[in-house]
Amino acid sequence: MHRAGLKILSILGVVLLAGCGFQLRGQAALPFDAAYVDAKPDSAVANLLRNQLALRSKLAIQRDRAKVIVKLADESQTKGILTLSSTGKAQEYRLVHKVTLSASDADGNEILSATPIQQSRDFSYNSQQVLAGDSLEASLNQAMNEDTLHQIMRRLALIHKP
Repeated sequence: MHRAGLKILSILGVVLLAGCGFQLRGQAALPFDAAYVDAKPDSAVANLLRNQLALRSKLAIQRDRAKVIVKLADESQTKGILTLSSTGKAQEYRLVHKVTLSASDADGNEILSATPIQQSRDFSYNSQQVLAGDSLEASLNQAMNEDTLHQIMRRLALIHKP
């Protein structure tokens, strides 16, 4: 009897979720055929963006074949001290990642004005565990790059079709 009640409740839950219009968030459709990414060669975010566009078959290898030129400018990653211990050693740091996104069509007309995107993360540092701190810093930088990529993809999905 107990099992039958659980089955009925779970079926009822599924029906209610389906009826309310709930669905998992998918990838946003990009309103262009091909995009070229204009950024510094060592830009981690640009490489992630190129990979994402290539997965969706939207990457133009050459600038003259692109319908949209995505420009990533003023990219910087900084690390600043937040707090010091009583002995003057850093205890907490703040990582900040900034990039400016803009996009234009093949004719050079602006379709997405320059938009700054900024991510920051705070973390504690223990001088006794240097390798753990370095590993944490690297994973936080990677997470900020991925979050920046997601913001860029959402903005690109909202531009008007060139």
